[in-house]
Amino acid sequence: MVGKIEEYKPGKLIEGAIKLSSNENPLGPSPEVVKAIVKSLEAGDLKLSVYPWEGHEEALRAEIARYVGFRIGNIVIGAGIDGVLDTLVKIFVGNGDEALIPIPTFSLYESLVTIAGGTPRYIPRKKEGNFTIPVDDLIAACNDRTRMIFLGSPNNPTGNCIPEAEVRQLAESVPAVMVVLDEAYVEFADSSLVKLVNEYENVVVLRTFSKAFGLAGLRVGYAVIPEWLISTYKKVAIPFSVNSVALQAAITALSDKDHLRRSIELVKSGRSFLVDNLQGLSKVYPSKANFVLVDVSPRKSSEVCDTLEKKGITVRDCSSFRGAGDSFIRISVGTQEENEKVVEALKRVLSAKRF
Repeated sequence: MVGKIEEYKPGKLIEGAIKLSSNENPLGPSPEVVKAIVKSLEAGDLKLSVYPWEGHEEALRAEIARYVGFRIGNIVIGAGIDGVLDTLVKIFVGNGDEALIPIPTFSLYESLVTIAGGTPRYIPRKKEGNFTIPVDDLIAACNDRTRMIFLGSPNNPTGNCIPEAEVRQLAESVPAVMVVLDEAYVEFADSSLVKLVNEYENVVVLRTFSKAFGLAGLRVGYAVIPEWLISTYKKVAIPFSVNSVALQAAITALSDKDHLRRSIELVKSGRSFLVDNLQGLSKVYPSKANFVLVDVSPRKSSEVCDTLEKKGITVRDCSSFRGAGDSFIRISVGTQEENEKVVEALKRVLSAKRF
C-alpha cells in the first residue's frame, strides 16, 4: 500500500532565493499575532509544558464560527487542512472503498485515500476549458463503493473555482457520497460555498490559516461540517492536534481584519500584474487563488524551473501533479518587487533560443 504512494514534493526553499513556490503570504502573519504570542509567553499565560487547553480550542472554534457565519457546533479544527483531511478520510474510507479526484489537484487527497486502504479514481479536468470539472463524468463514475469526492475550489494548481450549481448537482445526485470542498484559497476568490453545509448533509468545507492569514508554519486548519458528523469526527481525530501557540495565533489573526484585507488586496493586485505581464509570453490561466498557472510549452517545466532557480527564484514545477503534464509552472504571488523580478526573469528565459 505505502509503495503505491508518491512522496509529497513541497515547493523548494533555497537560502537567499525569492520563494514563489509554496503559495505563502508575502506579508507574513499579522504583527498582532507575534505580539500576542510573545506577550503570553512572557506573562506565563502560554505554558509550553502543558497540553493545549480545551477552552482555547473552544475559543478558536467560536471565533471561526463568527468568521464564517456558522454555529460553533459545525466547526472542527486540525493541524492544517492536512490534519482535517486525514480525520475525514479515516471516517469515510476503508478497504475496498473508492474516492473520486478531478485532476490535476492537491496530491494529498490520493495519498490519504490509499493509506486508508481505498482506491483513488481520477477524473481528468477539461484543459481546453481552463481545467473545469466534468460534473456529469463525476456523477457517472460513482458506484456503491464511492465514499468521497474531492473538489479544490479554488483548485491547486489550476486556480479555478467550481460553480455553485455544479456542487449542488453533485450533492443532490449522489447523496450517499461525501462532497469535500477544499476552500484553502477562498479568501482570494469572490465568494465561498460554505453555506451549502447548511443545506446538504453530504457537504463539508475545508479552510486554513496557512494562506491569507500567513500562519503556514503553525499548521492550523478547520472544517465546516454537518452537525451529525461532529461526534464521529471528535472520536477519530488525534487529540491536541493544534498546539497552544497555534491556537493563540489563529484567534489573534482572526481579530486583525486590516492585515487580512491588506493581504488579500496585495494578492489580487499582484495576481493581475502577473497575468497581464505574462499573458503575451505564455498561456496564463485565470486564477482566483494566490498563484497563477503558466503553460511554458514548448519548454519543459523542469527546465524553466531549474533556470529560474539559477537566477535566484523558485517557482513550482507542476509535473509532480498527477495529470498536469510536463509544461506547467505555478507562480505564487509575491510582493510587487518579487513579481516584477519573476516576470523579467521569465521573459528572458522564454525568449531565449536555448537555456
